[in-house]
Amino acid sequence: MGVIRAATPEDLDDIAVLAARRHARVQGAARDLSPAFTDPAVVKHALPADPQGWVDDREGSVVAGLLWEENEGRAIAGAMGTVGGPDVMARLYAVAGGAWLSEGLTTHAFVVHSMDRPLSDRLTDLSFGREEAYAIRTLGDRGGPRLDSGIDVERVGLERLDDVIRLGDLLARHHEGSPVFDRHSNQFYRGLAESYRRAVVDEDGRVLLASSTGESVGLLLWRPGAPYAFYDERSAEMILLAVHPESRGKQVGRTLVSVAMRDMASFGHTSAIADWRTTNLEASRFWPAQGFLTVANRYVRTVPARPDTG
Repeated sequence: MGVIRAATPEDLDDIAVLAARRHARVQGAARDLSPAFTDPAVVKHALPADPQGWVDDREGSVVAGLLWEENEGRAIAGAMGTVGGPDVMARLYAVAGGAWLSEGLTTHAFVVHSMDRPLSDRLTDLSFGREEAYAIRTLGDRGGPRLDSGIDVERVGLERLDDVIRLGDLLARHHEGSPVFDRHSNQFYRGLAESYRRAVVDEDGRVLLASSTGESVGLLLWRPGAPYAFYDERSAEMILLAVHPESRGKQVGRTLVSVAMRDMASFGHTSAIADWRTTNLEASRFWPAQGFLTVANRYVRTVPARPDTG
């Protein structure tokens, strides 16, 4: 058994080698992931130059690592910097969890490749639950067949921002219900207009609006590029899909995804990316049915506060 110690920049070479070997195994089963990350030099470049986290050091050789960052009040260990077997990762988390709590971070998250079942099972033993699925689908030359659904889809800009906000607001409020329970503050809802404007103006997002009998019934927002390093850089991401509740089950979502994939392919993208809350039952059925393959999952644990009485 090795020594658990703080990670240093000198450990990045060993962590990169471990991550590249694992990515080669994963990429063999999911060809749409970036083949570049089978090269340790590419992995090292994607890791933080001044890492924060811990490693398992066995006689001067790093055999496992847990690198993390804080994001929106959470401690998140990403897939690229989390390497090692399930038992040693449990030992690393025993150290990390206590350190995170001492910093006031009560929600802890790991992003794990879906093929790494032993680590997923170990996290479940540690009271983590699967929260988010990350998936990818090959586009092909033209992005897929055209779906003849009778739903009209057009690309729009900021002139239709009110429709975008209305439909996006419906999705957010759907997430607040059971069994998703993804609660949002009033500040979040007040900031929706600016977040959508920023996605279109600053992130080169494309807005597709679906309509039926003259009424806006669905929205899909996508943007070029990969949100995480392990995806192929030629990917494009579907960041928002919302369908009006009265129009669900009428192929609005399928039509929007079909148009979006052809749109992506016309810009030279080779694969489409989507993610969803696993507690969103509709999304968990919808995206796999559209041919998306889950390649990673986010596991989350929130440590409860100490009881006030007793």
